[in-house]
Amino acid sequence: MVGSNSVIVARGVRKEYRGGVVALDNLNLQVEPGEIFGFLGPNGAGKTTLIKLVLGFIRPTTGEVALFDTHNDPATRARIGYLPERLSIPGFLTGREFLRYHGQLRRITGPELERRIETVLERVEMSDAADRRAQTYSKGMAQRIGLAQALLAKPDALLLDEPTSGMDPIGVQQIRQIMVEERTRGVTIFFNSHQLLEVEKTCDRVAILNRGRVVAQGRSEDLSSANGVVFELEQVSDAVRSMITGLDAGARFQGNRVEATIPDAEQERLLPARLVEAGARIIQYSRRRESLEEIFHRLVADAGPGAGR
Repeated sequence: MVGSNSVIVARGVRKEYRGGVVALDNLNLQVEPGEIFGFLGPNGAGKTTLIKLVLGFIRPTTGEVALFDTHNDPATRARIGYLPERLSIPGFLTGREFLRYHGQLRRITGPELERRIETVLERVEMSDAADRRAQTYSKGMAQRIGLAQALLAKPDALLLDEPTSGMDPIGVQQIRQIMVEERTRGVTIFFNSHQLLEVEKTCDRVAILNRGRVVAQGRSEDLSSANGVVFELEQVSDAVRSMITGLDAGARFQGNRVEATIPDAEQERLLPARLVEAGARIIQYSRRRESLEEIFHRLVADAGPGAGR
């Protein structure tokens, strides 16, 4: 991986814990400069394990992980802003004191530190609550302070573990806007989230992890390998229902309206003719792309929980 321009590179990564628990298995991915990269997967798929590997908190059993073309280098980690999944803010500290402490850890001091604190508090809309004790914060407020901490040192890359956890819809939208602004500044963003709609709206590329393996990677539109159709019939007979079900189409029947995702493109092309052959009268027929949520469920929903962490 020497000479790579990628911000994050993982090659053949396997992480096995005691007892033979495999969190990641032959994982390969690259995150390029200036992109927003979303990392998705069910609980236990290994998402947090990957972030810990990237940050050098743990080491892979086999394979290698590079950050800015280096391996476990403290100076390189200083270029990262990190928001953990479970941020712990001491309850006796105010939000401002918490940020001041983290700024000093980054060797930012004096008026420059105070200016930066004011700037990030304004960006996450926590200026009015900055001098309250953290023990009075809601989960969403604590997340905002955590994001402010990640932004404080003006990092080259952000690693965000469930950044919208505990956020209301307005907060989720605000976090998305901050990520887009950071990308405009040239910052690379790597994050995982359960907010699939927000990931779809925000990310340049995504990777979907299941049972420790990347099962899909790329732009959302490029992952849509199945063919979605929506059609309305004059009547859905038993013969028509049986034919559609036999296509393994994941069909949903709502009266005479049918939504289906057909894995095989040729089967989708022939579907209108097959409907007519089965005696159906088609009132309306249209094609549509899968949403990221549909892609996610198609790839992982039926696979059961993984062993990752």
